[in-house]
Amino acid sequence: MKKTLFVLAAFFLTIAVSAQGNSGGKGKDKQKSPQGQSQNTKVKKDKSNDKDDKGDKEKKDHDKRVWEGTYENENDGPKPSKNQPAKVREAFARDYPNAQNVTWSKYRGDWTATFRNGVFTSTAVYHANGERRDTRTPVTRNDVPGRVIDSVLKRRPQSRLEEIIKIALPKGNPDLFRIKEIVDGKPQFMIMNSDGKLVPYDY
Repeated sequence: MKKTLFVLAAFFLTIAVSAQGNSGGKGKDKQKSPQGQSQNTKVKKDKSNDKDDKGDKEKKDHDKRVWEGTYENENDGPKPSKNQPAKVREAFARDYPNAQNVTWSKYRGDWTATFRNGVFTSTAVYHANGERRDTRTPVTRNDVPGRVIDSVLKRRPQSRLEEIIKIALPKGNPDLFRIKEIVDGKPQFMIMNSDGKLVPYDY
C-alpha cells in the first residue's frame, strides 16, 4: 500500500512539475506582452504620425497649387483656422454633405474648407455671411474644354501648361479655369471661361 501511495505521489509530482514548466513559458509570454503591447502601440502611433505627415504634405501641396500666384510670399497664403462662423459651417454642410477630411483656413478675409470630394481634393471659399464665393479643384487637361486648351496654345504656342484649377461658381454661373503656364521659365497665370476667353477674376 505504501508503495502504491509513493508511486501515485511521484506521478502527481511529475505532472505538477511538468505543468509548472509549461505555465512558466506562458508566464514569460505574459510578462513580455506589456512590452509587446507598448511596441505595438508605438508602431500604431508611428503609422498614425506618418498618416498625419502625409495628410499635411498633401494639404500643403494642394494649397500651393490652388493659391500660387495670389500672394507674394509663401507665408502670406491661407492660415489654419478654427471657430468658423455658424453660417459658414451650415452653408458648407449643405453644399457638400459628403465631404471628407475637411480642414479649415482663412485667406483674404474669407473662410476656406479643403476637403476630399470623391476622387478630387477641392477648396470651397466662403464669405463670413455663409455665401459661397467659389470652389477650386485641381484638374487635368482631360477635364478642361478643348476650346480652353486651344486658346492657350494659340496665344502662346511655346507655353507649357503646368496646373489647371477649375473654379466652380455658385448660382449656376459657368465654370472658370485658372491656368498656370510657364513662359520663358517663369510662371504666369490667366483665367478663362469655358469658351477659352480671358476673363477678369479677383484671385
